[in-house]
Amino acid sequence: MRYPQEDTVPWYRQFWPWFVITPPFVGIMLGVLLVTAATHDPDGLVVSDYSREGRGINQSIERAQFASSLGLMADVRIEGSRVWLDLSSSVPIPQQTLKLVFMHPTRDQFDQELPLSYDAGRRLYYADIEKLGVALWRVHLEPEDGSWRLRGRMEDFDDREIFMEPSA
Repeated sequence: MRYPQEDTVPWYRQFWPWFVITPPFVGIMLGVLLVTAATHDPDGLVVSDYSREGRGINQSIERAQFASSLGLMADVRIEGSRVWLDLSSSVPIPQQTLKLVFMHPTRDQFDQELPLSYDAGRRLYYADIEKLGVALWRVHLEPEDGSWRLRGRMEDFDDREIFMEPSA
């Protein structure tokens, strides 16, 4: 009668224990990675007060119609760390304090709101701007009282000139 030989190779040098241990270990590691990624950078696309956003659509349409009735249009140029804005209209409008807003398409922490100053010599508005990251930025221009609004967007990642017009 022959007795089976005992295996003298330690368990960690065998194929089957590693074959059984590896998939659950990889699953646990991927789960930890996904939970870390989900909690580290929450979704910036979700609007917390969506009903207020919905009610604001009608006001946005009225502001765009008012800007259209004034014949407002603007050209924005970014030169280094300065933004230049040329505002034109079909009717004379009083010089007023304007606000230019650069909005990141997905992350509101990168948005920049710039109060514009007026350069009487060049007849242009201007403001200093921080470096914009790589994105297709949306741009809004409105006066301090919020009576009208012009909108535009960067058409390319390295775009330095933006045309703005009334739109809801």
